[in-house]
Amino acid sequence: MKPTDEIKIPAGTNAGLSGSGNTLMIEVLGRPRTVFTQDCAAITNKTLAKRIKTDNVGPFKVTGFDLAVEDLKVIFAEVKAKCPAEYAMLSSAGMLCCRLVRGSKTSISNHSWGTAIDLKVNGVLDVRGNGVAQAALIAIAPIFNKHGWFWGATFRIEDAMHFEVSAQRLARWKAEGKL
Repeated sequence: MKPTDEIKIPAGTNAGLSGSGNTLMIEVLGRPRTVFTQDCAAITNKTLAKRIKTDNVGPFKVTGFDLAVEDLKVIFAEVKAKCPAEYAMLSSAGMLCCRLVRGSKTSISNHSWGTAIDLKVNGVLDVRGNGVAQAALIAIAPIFNKHGWFWGATFRIEDAMHFEVSAQRLARWKAEGKL
């Protein structure tokens, strides 16, 4: 099997984790900007903008929310140790992008806060909405889950390239006084 082969998403994915929806994100981090479209735009929230950083997370550099970037360093170090073949094939399709969820007129993408990342395997994006996921993403998803990141493979419209900070991870950061 090739790492980009698409296979069934395993049962139990995201156990104990939930996505961090717009209401929670706005409550915890504020609105990244006032107007959203389907196109990427800059953060206009000055408080949030101060928390955005660019750093190397292992296989590539990202720009995102500082705590999420620090998480990704830990996550990708573990991916490198436990799934070295998959690690070597990973690249990013983006982290920070203030926009609406693809196809929505009202829902803000978690990329808008820099708390989500889209991954490519061997330069190939997983096909959104087909109900299956690339084998390499299935291999690394449990590591993201272990660190409190929700995998988009179980969204209503499957988005297996997408990983985001879960509601539970946000709650933990808040409880630790990091937010």
